Amino acid sequence: MDKGGQTAIWLPQVGLAGSSTAKALLKGAEMIVRIVYWASTVLFLAFYAFSVFNYITMPAESAAGYAAVGYPGYLVPVMIYVKIAGILAVLVRRPVWLAQLAYAGFFYHLLLAISAHISSGVPGFEIGVVLLVLMLLSWATQNAARMPDAAYVPDWAKNFTK
Repeated sequence: MDKGGQTAIWLPQVGLAGSSTAKALLKGAEMIVRIVYWASTVLFLAFYAFSVFNYITMPAESAAGYAAVGYPGYLVPVMIYVKIAGILAVLVRRPVWLAQLAYAGFFYHLLLAISAHISSGVPGFEIGVVLLVLMLLSWATQNAARMPDAAYVPDWAKNFTK
């Protein structure tokens, strides 16, 4: 429905605009977006923290796992530091650009891990797909859940809650 050149959103169409019900619905939507952000962030970062723990406690097995998918084993010690830095950057989020760099690193790491598992025939790419979805959910909802805003994150979630 067009009102004065603007498309009306669903709340005015059902007569809820400005009412306490509309405010409650928007507050509920804001809470859902925050829950999605924190749940997805905690889950994907917990998996990364667990992988760091495995790299430290079982370096030979970790290096063998890397070799099985076609990567050199000497990457394991490097990945310990890189993953810890990425986890801290996303959790602390100061400066915001560093957190965005960490998200980019996680994105490319997961794409490479998924493709390495598929091309080598080693099972486990499904875990990478789940982690990629969780990471993308975390990235896409971060501006609605935390301040200051990240520059290159779409505002769909933030606009949804306003």
